[in-house]
Amino acid sequence: MTQVREQEIAINVQVGNAAGEVWRLLDQGGVHSLTQMKKKFSGTGELLGFAVGWLAREDKLEIFKKKRAVVLRLK
Repeated sequence: MTQVREQEIAINVQVGNAAGEVWRLLDQGGVHSLTQMKKKFSGTGELLGFAVGWLAREDKLEIFKKKRAVVLRLK
């Protein structure tokens, strides 16, 4: 396996683990604004964005606006 391919796999694993963390935070704490999630999430903002996108693509997450906040909720 090439070094580039190994890096791609490592990133996919990181995003998958981050998606699991976001799912657990929402499962345990209910609805969160994106700002609240950023404070509780252990990774970077970029990784959080990837994780939220992953969960949304898998149809596990609802993303909506409530006033000026972006809100996340499990389906």
